[in-house]
Amino acid sequence: MQTIVERLYQKVRQDIVECELSPGAAFSEAELGRRYHASRTPVREVCRRLENDGLIRIIPFRGYAIAPLSVTEFHNLEELQMIFEPSAAAFAAERATSAELDEMDLLAEYEYQVGDRQSYRQFIRQNYQLHCLIARATRNQQLYDVVSNVHVRLMRFFYLGLPFDSYGPALVKEHVGLAAAIRARDPEMARLRATEHITNAMQRSASLLMSALRFGEAVFEPVRDEQRLSVSARLSVKP
Repeated sequence: MQTIVERLYQKVRQDIVECELSPGAAFSEAELGRRYHASRTPVREVCRRLENDGLIRIIPFRGYAIAPLSVTEFHNLEELQMIFEPSAAAFAAERATSAELDEMDLLAEYEYQVGDRQSYRQFIRQNYQLHCLIARATRNQQLYDVVSNVHVRLMRFFYLGLPFDSYGPALVKEHVGLAAAIRARDPEMARLRATEHITNAMQRSASLLMSALRFGEAVFEPVRDEQRLSVSARLSVKP
């Protein structure tokens, strides 16, 4: 059974990832407690965990702020993927259970409908589940923790407005190929498929990130140093 802290942590993290709490939004422990009907002690523990996750920042003598999004962070996260996920795929090919292989196949085959926002949001969730399942199949908790954190932080970009509408079939093909290599118990092929998938993702995102993009209410615009993302979204915690 989840503790009060764990339930609160999961809910606040979900709201940050899905940008219900906007990047850059400032808040205090009291404000967060009122929003989620929680007392100060669990709120403080949740804030500590979210800071460790890189999802919020401490503002000395003032409280906290939801971590902003930047082009630099996005590229750093992709580089972490390239370092860890090919090895995770290779280990998974050796260690995954039959049940995990079946679940990978199911997750890999999901394709969102172009122009359907709910379908796209479901794809974001299933993409996270697939990559985390591969990492969990390694039986290496530290590796899983790294991969999970990277994808949690990447999801914020996708929820807020980085669209991949034209890449649906390519993403599914890459996911299916990766899952097939793991099912074949071929570590080197799994490593290769993961490397290709991440390389392609980096190439796709490069052109998207440096252009003015609109998706729903969010607008990404490169500014003077081309290192920050300016977002036309709420800058305060929702009431």
